[in-house]
Amino acid sequence: MKFSLKWLKEFVNVNESPEALADKFNLMSTEVSSVNHLVEVNNLTIGHVKVCEDHPDADKLKVCQVDLGDTIKQIICGAPNVNTDQKVIVALPGAVLPGDFKIKKTKIRGVESDGMICSLDEIGLDHLYGHEDGIHVLPGDAPVGDDPLDYMDLNDDVIDLDLTPNRGDLLSMIGIAYDVKAMLSTQLHIEKPLVVETDDENPVRVTSETEKCPAYHARLIKNVTLKESPYWLKARLIASGIRPINNLVDITNYVMLEYGQPLHAFDANKLNDKNIIVRQAEENEVFVTLDDKERTLKTTDIVVTDDNRPVALAGVMGGQNTEVTETTKSIMLESAIFDPVSVRRTSSRLDLRSESSMRFEKRIDPSRTIEALDRAASLYHALADGEVAEGIASHDKTDKTETPIEISLSEVQSITGYPFKTEDLEEVFERLSFRFENKDGTFTVYAPTRRLDVETKQDLIEEIVRIFGYQAIPVSFPKTPTAGYLTDRQKTRRIIRQTLSVLGLDEVITYSLVSKKEAILFDDEEKSVIKVARPMSEDKSRLRHALLPSMLDVLSYNRARDIDDVLIFEIGSAYFKETEEEHVSGVLRGSYHETKWKDDSVTVDFYVVKGLIEALLERLAIRNVDIKKPDVILRHMHPGISAVIEINGERLGYFGKLHPEFTEEHGIDEDVYVFDLLLDKILAYGKSLDEVEPISKTPAVNRDLAIVIDESITYRELRRTIETMKGLPLDRMDVFDVYTGDNVGDSKKSVALRFWFKRRDKTFSSVEIDRFMEKLIDKVQDSFDAEIRK
Repeated sequence: MKFSLKWLKEFVNVNESPEALADKFNLMSTEVSSVNHLVEVNNLTIGHVKVCEDHPDADKLKVCQVDLGDTIKQIICGAPNVNTDQKVIVALPGAVLPGDFKIKKTKIRGVESDGMICSLDEIGLDHLYGHEDGIHVLPGDAPVGDDPLDYMDLNDDVIDLDLTPNRGDLLSMIGIAYDVKAMLSTQLHIEKPLVVETDDENPVRVTSETEKCPAYHARLIKNVTLKESPYWLKARLIASGIRPINNLVDITNYVMLEYGQPLHAFDANKLNDKNIIVRQAEENEVFVTLDDKERTLKTTDIVVTDDNRPVALAGVMGGQNTEVTETTKSIMLESAIFDPVSVRRTSSRLDLRSESSMRFEKRIDPSRTIEALDRAASLYHALADGEVAEGIASHDKTDKTETPIEISLSEVQSITGYPFKTEDLEEVFERLSFRFENKDGTFTVYAPTRRLDVETKQDLIEEIVRIFGYQAIPVSFPKTPTAGYLTDRQKTRRIIRQTLSVLGLDEVITYSLVSKKEAILFDDEEKSVIKVARPMSEDKSRLRHALLPSMLDVLSYNRARDIDDVLIFEIGSAYFKETEEEHVSGVLRGSYHETKWKDDSVTVDFYVVKGLIEALLERLAIRNVDIKKPDVILRHMHPGISAVIEINGERLGYFGKLHPEFTEEHGIDEDVYVFDLLLDKILAYGKSLDEVEPISKTPAVNRDLAIVIDESITYRELRRTIETMKGLPLDRMDVFDVYTGDNVGDSKKSVALRFWFKRRDKTFSSVEIDRFMEKLIDKVQDSFDAEIRK
């Protein structure tokens, strides 16, 4: 909810700066999204065009002599509508217009220009004020030399509130004024509207045939004149983000912002009957809304009808058949309350969310429905020359009783932990404008209908604390019967997150909602997809089967901004019909490590990703991992540069390079590597993360061995064979060289291995190490027909 600070001051005394008031909202009410000047331009003035002549060297330019009150300046203008005797907005040299456009004295085609005559677009208002072809021409009474922002009532500050769903009261200026009054402990200035009625009786009659419309009020206003709204009204709408249209439309929007009560104006002469009936729509009933679209209705929709013909989709949008146009002379003005659930369902289904429907969804104050109608009627009389017929046609079954809430001083003290006094609570209730009674420390507080969110004593305590001040409540830890702890899954997540971050990857969090195509992008087999009932958009309509599609979007986003090195991971869920899987996935591209001063870098490749995964699994104490070529080509993966990770025949995950055809089709760079691991498998095979082995006091002794074996034998086979040897105190082994070529024979390779031997209770002698190596040599010779290289 955006609101004008100048407008607010008409209802409540405010001496704070916009920034100080925003701080109060953040601490005591609701979060403030932004604080801005309505127009971020200065050094403007009102000028009077005295002379307007053709430029001597340009067909489309005019040389204007503009009176600024204390001086006359020559300004070159290219607007098609500039002319003599116009009052205009002039930006003087030194002004900075939106887009960092600086105004300075210059020459245009050899003729000096000392300023700029502005359009609304050039001062940043065209998108809200309505497009104009050329400069903005002010009325003839505009005072020359004055600030045009003051004249147009645009010299204002705007505060944008980020409202929570329960604070529907802050969707109106009066509601905001009540809250500011409570926060600042100041005075309100809210007057009841006065309506001047004619002697003609209001002929409209209202009936509601549905309980979904508990209140409907209507006034008839005759002989209205359509014209432009005054500047002050336009400025209020612009500050709230609503574009002014004309006085007949602007008045309903203005009152909606002021009271929080949506209104709708019907062209009364287009109504077939003055008997208005509100009912549920018929199944498949057809109705054309104001946007010229034909809507097929359901029985859950509410319609306003005349002579059984729908003329409005209640709470959502009016009908084309009773639209207010330039020929409108009489208006039937509606102020009603419709069921919030019904309005939300209809507006969501038809994609017709609006300022009005949003307010109906958050519930309307029944005590202001008629008052808002009267306020609008008085404005139609003042600004549109309207003649208001006598009386209001009404159907009203709303409960306007204030909600009584009983609460004791001791309850407030016990729950908040603060020693409130009786006077403290009385002051808070007075500031909130809540009527109350106090009997021996027990308060009966009557929550007004404007605060429909205050229903229980818990709501009341929240109001007490926020107005008294959260900072006054002492800080304390919650009392729990047991000490908190992390589950194994939480510990594992934390270790994965820490390890991958230390290894140089950045964590991302992506949407679980994706398009249908992205949901199944990496599926190896056909699986059903879960569809969202009411998605925000088609791109966010399905629950994902893998994290990688969303992460590739993150890669594309960063590459579009010239970020070459992208190393990211995510811990998140994939969703299926019967289960939910938690994955650890990564996307890597570019340099993994780079040293600028040595011009040295390590580019991401298959072995970098393999090393990262091995380091992660080692940190998680997962042993006996098989990394091998997949039996079946993985979808969208390069068939020769990808691998699966298995433990005891179960797949833990996979990694590798994306297929070039896939990257080209999706507009992704080549040489993109990914990995995907199943967290449940990690939990199943990882050791208890609480187990810690003490550091050995004895050193490990290493020996190297070079063997020639068949080229088809893998390091994994060698390692498995050696690790299964009994009586061998092998701490670890690594391969540090592989050679093929001369002196090793065809279809042969030389593999250099390094072994570390260690026991915790002793240090081995050279004789013992030699004996271990002899056993190793015998084993590899027997198992692999290996030849020992000297």
